[in-house]
Amino acid sequence: MSRYSIVKSHPVFGYLFRPWIISNLYEGLCFLLKHRRWPNFKKTGYINDLLFRIRAMESDYVFRSFTSDKEFSKIFIRGVTGEDMCVPTLAVLHTAEDVDQFAFPDNCVIKPTHMSNEFLFHKSGPLPDEARERMRRWFKMNFADMTGEKNYQRLQPKIIVEPWLELNGQFAHDFRFHMYDGNVAWIGLRVRVSTDKEISYQLTPDWHLKDGPGIETEAGSVDIAALRPKQIARMIDIAEQIARFADYVRVDFFTDGEDQLFVGEISHIYAGARKVFKHVASEQIESRPARPGEHNTQSTTVTPNEC
Repeated sequence: MSRYSIVKSHPVFGYLFRPWIISNLYEGLCFLLKHRRWPNFKKTGYINDLLFRIRAMESDYVFRSFTSDKEFSKIFIRGVTGEDMCVPTLAVLHTAEDVDQFAFPDNCVIKPTHMSNEFLFHKSGPLPDEARERMRRWFKMNFADMTGEKNYQRLQPKIIVEPWLELNGQFAHDFRFHMYDGNVAWIGLRVRVSTDKEISYQLTPDWHLKDGPGIETEAGSVDIAALRPKQIARMIDIAEQIARFADYVRVDFFTDGEDQLFVGEISHIYAGARKVFKHVASEQIESRPARPGEHNTQSTTVTPNEC
């Protein structure tokens, strides 16, 4: 028996060599390097500190794991809301052979159900070979091993095909409701200006920029008041129904601002707990924020911020 094996067999060192201990230590060091502090949510009340705790403790694992799957999350949303408000599913592909044989329709979005921030947009015509090869590689990837996000650990690799929504001109803006303790902490508005470019804002539930107007950037400015959805109260109600199952969750919506409303995805580890915010107010979580109508709305042109 090697000296290393003897050390591992000791009750104390055996505990320290467990994979999740090593993983959490590594993530803690990454957090320290990224944010220049050790995570302590009780002290700071910062979103990144909370997300680190979620990653380390695997809290609400069953809920987070089930809803991290982009196919299964739609089942959950229908069960909670009693309505079919999800983005329609055109197909679910279970093998690399399915990818080779499937005829992808025009104007569709192709995403792995077991990963995050991976997608392909197919406009029209035959799908390029390099796109199919990229999809085949998705079946070999374990997103939990890549990112340390344990809620993806046991998900079956699949690919989901959905229509490309054109609710706001050529695109569909993304309304991301960050929920903490059953309430809206903030709303991330992602205004898409092209297939690969977005402008992001961070708003309060009553539709004000969370930490005041910022400095105008090269990205330009947007009239935020004009983008306030008429169904904002209903969106908050749906997000609150979903948020009953965990301390933090992000619920995404797509809307034309009028009658059409879709629930997009449910997410759990925002930016991997590694997003660096420019302002303290942006990272601070508010457990009891104002709801629509509690403050006078103001029409103002504001500039990009974090979401």
